Amino acid sequence: MGINGDGFHSAYTTAESARNGDLSTAERDGTNIPKYDDYGYSILEQPMGTKRSVRVILMGAGASTLNFLKKAEEQLQDVKITVYEKNPDIGGTWLENRYPGAACDIPSVNYQFSWKIKLWSHFYSYSPEIWRYLKDIEEENDFISKYIKLKHQIEHAEWSESAGVWKLRVKDLTSGKVFDDEPEFFINGGGVLNNWKWPDVSGLHDFTGKLMHSAHYDEGYSLEGKRVAVLGAGSSGVQIVASIQPKVKQLYHWVRSPIWITAGFAQTWAGRDGANFEYSQEQLQYLQDHPEKYMEYRKQIENELNQRFKFIIKGSEEATSAREFSFEQMRRKLKEDPRLCEKIIPKTFNPGCRRPTPAPGYLEALTADNTTVFTENMTKVTATGFIDGAGTHHEVDVLICATGFDTTWLPRFPLIAHGRDLRDFWSGENNVTSYLSVGIPTFPNHFTFCGPYGPLGHGSFMPLIERWTQYMIDVIRKCQTEHIKSVTPKLQASLHFRQHADLFLKRTAWTSSCRSWFKQGRADGQAAIYPGSRLHFFEIMKQPRYEDYEITYWHENEFAFMGNGFETREFDGRDITNYLGSLDGRDVQPRYDEKLIEKLAGWTIDESYEVRHS
Repeated sequence: MGINGDGFHSAYTTAESARNGDLSTAERDGTNIPKYDDYGYSILEQPMGTKRSVRVILMGAGASTLNFLKKAEEQLQDVKITVYEKNPDIGGTWLENRYPGAACDIPSVNYQFSWKIKLWSHFYSYSPEIWRYLKDIEEENDFISKYIKLKHQIEHAEWSESAGVWKLRVKDLTSGKVFDDEPEFFINGGGVLNNWKWPDVSGLHDFTGKLMHSAHYDEGYSLEGKRVAVLGAGSSGVQIVASIQPKVKQLYHWVRSPIWITAGFAQTWAGRDGANFEYSQEQLQYLQDHPEKYMEYRKQIENELNQRFKFIIKGSEEATSAREFSFEQMRRKLKEDPRLCEKIIPKTFNPGCRRPTPAPGYLEALTADNTTVFTENMTKVTATGFIDGAGTHHEVDVLICATGFDTTWLPRFPLIAHGRDLRDFWSGENNVTSYLSVGIPTFPNHFTFCGPYGPLGHGSFMPLIERWTQYMIDVIRKCQTEHIKSVTPKLQASLHFRQHADLFLKRTAWTSSCRSWFKQGRADGQAAIYPGSRLHFFEIMKQPRYEDYEITYWHENEFAFMGNGFETREFDGRDITNYLGSLDGRDVQPRYDEKLIEKLAGWTIDESYEVRHS
């Protein structure tokens, strides 16, 4: 039977004819596809993988934020970032802490980002060099002009459930102007030790000499030949005393409770007796010429750092060895002075109860001829000096308070979600609960670099910062592509995490009876520290546990992000056969060899090779 021409034409009715009333082929031509189903749901007309544009605001421009900015530029798209920093420059703690002897307690080669390796001047680097490292990162990437607003302070933050944003109130500290901002994500990069405080000492501000706090130190002030009192024997105090003792005329210092003074992290690689040292030119040249050996050097030091968790465990062989070694070392460096050994060397807790601080020369400074050490509280400060516990007045020219920070974890401003201020949520003793240090239960779209129950005493922060950053970026990217409105750590999951942590931490030196900023400066404070080793932390933070989050979506149907059936890879220039592997290691659509078909197509060979069925 032949085909009638008119019939052929009618079988392929045009879309226009269908619109004009001929519906016989409308189903085939897609002209009567419903836009909505019976429940009002409609397809999102975009390929899966299309990212929602979001805003991210970070508080603080220290090391954590610089790393976030670097990785965000590499991994995020359609994200607008703003950083509010209260100081006149970046750098956080390394900008603020410029007291004599201020240094990192981690070997320099391991206190750097994996993507920014440099040659350092000292084994334990001093504050100005570390700040310069961070400033170089900022300048090389132009972060201030792109993202960072200096001298700006966040004064109020409240989550809006309906709008799906944080409503922030920000103050320009230069002009005094207050304005609003509204990001989808709010990240706290302000650090743990950022809110310094004066000690509660009677008459402190009656002193008419030079009064300074270690976190607000006058760098240019000379102590040469002066009578100086240093109040505080924490990490700052011991570094200050060791640094200034040879320069001052008379030094007064208080050690009110026993403390372990040990060599810093990775002492095997340090100078003699755990001393800091300046790298020789030969050593620096070797590292410059042999990058593979520099990597091995870093790895060997990191290997030693990762072994230290074992001596944190009470009753372990490593804890016993560390205690015995530290006892003998302290007694020797204190010249076996009966009073100092009795008052200063701990008897009831092990090394590691407080984070070790490298302070070579500190114990020796305590026995120097120009040093007077008090082991009881100061009675009061006068206009010209202080009165000691025995009632004796001592005149001094300078009083340095190395008395630490507010470590209660409470924010300086209202931080509110669902009508509840975090300052109320965490108020009271032993009432701080976080989600794996990175989140706060019931607070949506909010992350923290090293919040409560973070690895505070576990070695270098830099690898930890990189892991927190990747975690945050993974969550933000998921929210963008799956059109998630908010992710909120579940309260129950957070309480279960804390229950596990609190019980485990009883096994560790961190819960012993020493005063530590881990425990808000109290011997019996809440030890809000991570319950495991660094490797343990890296593993649990490898990828987000979304089952621990309450997730809400911008669309009523959580699968709306699947879109129009296509995937963005099909249109954005990436390789659409990437699942087979890559031709050149890049994820871009290849420029294929146009002549390959002439070699391998079936039509290029003799017909005898074709399979035909008789």
